[in-house]
Amino acid sequence: MISINLLPPSERQTKWPLQTIVVSILGILVLFYFLAYGYNFYIISSLEEKIQETRQQYTLLRPTQDKMQLANTKQQMLNVKNDLLVKLTKERKSWYAIVSRFGIITPPQIWLTELGASDKNVILIKGNALTYPDLANFMQQLEGDEFFAEPVLIKAEKDAKFATTRFEMTVKLKGM
Repeated sequence: MISINLLPPSERQTKWPLQTIVVSILGILVLFYFLAYGYNFYIISSLEEKIQETRQQYTLLRPTQDKMQLANTKQQMLNVKNDLLVKLTKERKSWYAIVSRFGIITPPQIWLTELGASDKNVILIKGNALTYPDLANFMQQLEGDEFFAEPVLIKAEKDAKFATTRFEMTVKLKGM
């Protein structure tokens, strides 16, 4: 069937229902707007809940964090003190090592009565020896030792009361 429209062009009905299309498009756009708004509202509210939970967790962990900071501060103070102690230890002589070394190399004929530091890296030794040759052997041992160098006899005198040789000497420390 053939349809003929004799109305003037301004009054003729359009082939596409424009008003229906515009209303449909507007309805779909409003629907998408509400869906996007709802989705974003859901995302924002879930993120706010997570933020609130994180704040509560942070509040609960605050005392632990304070304790950790206090422990870190104390550890830093201990490290500073330990570094200072290590520096001081490197600069000082270990008297334990020196005295124990004297204990190892001193023969039974020699009795040490006094050990003291006189100058830097110099030790003053006082003691008794059975005979003068025993004292000479002790000085040779000191000179050949890995800890000590340059033994110098300051005084050696015969003690008639005890039949010993009383001596004073100095010895330098190697590598200190």
